[in-house]
Amino acid sequence: MVTIRDVAERAGVNPSTVSRALKDSSAISKKTKEKVKKAMDELGYVPNLAAKMLASGYTHSIGVVFPPMTTRDTKSQPFHMEILTEINHTAKANGYTISIATGDTTEDLKNQIHHMYRERRVDGFILLYSYKDDPVQAHLLANHIPFVMIGTPVQYENETTYVDNDNKLMAKTAVQYLQEKGHDRILFVTDNLDGEVQKDRYSGYQSGIEMLGLETHEALIFDRNQPETVDQLVQTIADYKASALVVIDDMLSLRVSQLLSFYQLKVPDDISIISFNNSAYAKIIHPYLTTFDVNIAALGRTAFTRIFEKVQDKIDENAKVIVPFTLKERESVLERKDMN
Repeated sequence: MVTIRDVAERAGVNPSTVSRALKDSSAISKKTKEKVKKAMDELGYVPNLAAKMLASGYTHSIGVVFPPMTTRDTKSQPFHMEILTEINHTAKANGYTISIATGDTTEDLKNQIHHMYRERRVDGFILLYSYKDDPVQAHLLANHIPFVMIGTPVQYENETTYVDNDNKLMAKTAVQYLQEKGHDRILFVTDNLDGEVQKDRYSGYQSGIEMLGLETHEALIFDRNQPETVDQLVQTIADYKASALVVIDDMLSLRVSQLLSFYQLKVPDDISIISFNNSAYAKIIHPYLTTFDVNIAALGRTAFTRIFEKVQDKIDENAKVIVPFTLKERESVLERKDMN
């Protein structure tokens, strides 16, 4: 097993110099650090993690907190896996690893993050969700634990650093796009209105509808576990004579498309759909979804960079970081020339 003494001998320096070089001490010249690194590479030296933690005071790990896994759709949501990949990639480039916290309830999650931080398994957290009265966020704030949120906080916005898209503008843009394609009877469909993303996108839908002077409508909830919401969705589409739907995300868009097909309504010939996230589901089956790319790579990279700064540089200031989005035009929106 290669030791610090072996590295020191190969580099022609003292073992204490190697230790300081590993800590990136400003007392060690760049030339000496490069010489130590070269010796480490040649010998295949890997710093002992426990010793590294003891020397630096950092665990070199960040906890990623998933939303409560209450439904099958939540567990298979591609957004979470895609953004986890980006966070992990950026963490690895910065010499960090990630640990994952999952649970059925927010109380489960709170207990997990409490033990993870108390037992020095992580330096801070990235939250992948935002709920009202969330005990996880409240615990992090109360105990001054570094964290960053992906999404806009429902509460404590001024006390939280968060990375998000402008979801209101995105949904407003969706309505404008549909209107330009000849649609003037547009409904908004979501699985719930509990989270800030859902609320913001619905608010943006309302803003776009009102700006264009179209008839607004309350959000339609589509929950497969509640048959009454399914019946109400189909009935409202028929009664309203809707020609287009703004649907909260790609997964739900596929569910809605399947439901409409059961009732002999074809997308986009009978009704158009515009969605969000540009996930892997967007091009699984025809018609391919017209959807907004939320730039998951940038969301993940930025979230890790922000938590890294909070942990390593002790940055206390909070910030709101908005990542731009782009519209991916595909097959699920039909241009209705007869309505122009």
